[in-house]
Amino acid sequence: MAAHPRVVVFGGTGHFGARICRRLAKEPGLELVVTSRSLARADSLVSEIHDDGGLATVTSAVVDQNAGDLASQLKNLKPTVVIHTAGPYQGQDYRVAKACIVAGCHYVDLADGRQFVAGFDVLDAEAKAADVVLISGASTLPGVSSAVVDEIRGRFQNIERIETSIAPAHQTPRGLGTVRAVLSYCGAPFDTWCEGGWRTVHGWQDLRWQRYPSLGRRLSGACDVPDLALFPDYVRGVRTVSFHAALEAPWEQLGLWAMAWLTRAGMVRDWTKLAPRFSAMSKRLIRFGSIRGGMQLRIEGTGLDGKARTCHWHLVAEQNHGPEIPCTPAIVVAKQLLEGKLSKSGAYPCLGLFTVAEFMQDLSGFDVSVRLVEGG
Repeated sequence: MAAHPRVVVFGGTGHFGARICRRLAKEPGLELVVTSRSLARADSLVSEIHDDGGLATVTSAVVDQNAGDLASQLKNLKPTVVIHTAGPYQGQDYRVAKACIVAGCHYVDLADGRQFVAGFDVLDAEAKAADVVLISGASTLPGVSSAVVDEIRGRFQNIERIETSIAPAHQTPRGLGTVRAVLSYCGAPFDTWCEGGWRTVHGWQDLRWQRYPSLGRRLSGACDVPDLALFPDYVRGVRTVSFHAALEAPWEQLGLWAMAWLTRAGMVRDWTKLAPRFSAMSKRLIRFGSIRGGMQLRIEGTGLDGKARTCHWHLVAEQNHGPEIPCTPAIVVAKQLLEGKLSKSGAYPCLGLFTVAEFMQDLSGFDVSVRLVEGG
């Protein structure tokens, strides 16, 4: 790691940003800057980190990503890497990444917005000219999902189907940005790669049951994620790519399904305006569920022996440690940048940038386990 590397975390007091700051604060020799639009909130987290005995040098700063002088603010902070955690990314532009280009620093985000991540390479030429690395989607999707695909693809002559689903624990706190993201595609049409062609589905519909080891059966709905746009090219020959989210409470899943129909009927155009109300409701109902969540990928195709093959990869997160999953890819990638292990300048999505083993190594302090089942 370079001498006195500095990481600036945008949205450092938020749902995911605070977790990333607490974990990076354990890195000796690192300078960490916790940013927020509220100095009081940033100072409070810095005090908490100091009380916990962090090994990094941790300070606070006020940064508003919508400020007209954002690039100048970044230059003053002199970051080596900026981690952008201030979602939701649906509908967000690339101003933070562009400011990093001007400031001459690397950039990593946790974006889960399909258009945001899939279109990120529009900044590639500018990033290369500035000799910086900009990575989008360093989160569960496509960061972790692509690592799983890379680990398994060597078992196949060709992969024909990739089905991914996530099952969050009901008691997991949900930040306002997460709630807005969930509501942003409620009932909205989007394309999925199905049997070698594009098929239109609608957000939180296309209901199906998912069975998870240790979690049981959960009802799930379709969601618009970066993998749907990226995997048909990343895994050549794949004929179907799907993603579903399975909430623990069936009534919650059915509620989103009904809301999606109201959108399709033209009765409600934008549910995100009600995000604060839904967020408050979620907090009141959070006790009616478990602290266990999971993720799985089902991959089907032709094995090396020419016969049909199925691999089923499972992740289980206990003790409400599920929110650490989307934080970990950004931490792993940021460390790679600080250590000079990721030197390919440009702007690109987080596809195949780390292994499952590297991902799990950074999660060693949490109650998270994975396993691969043949024919599952």
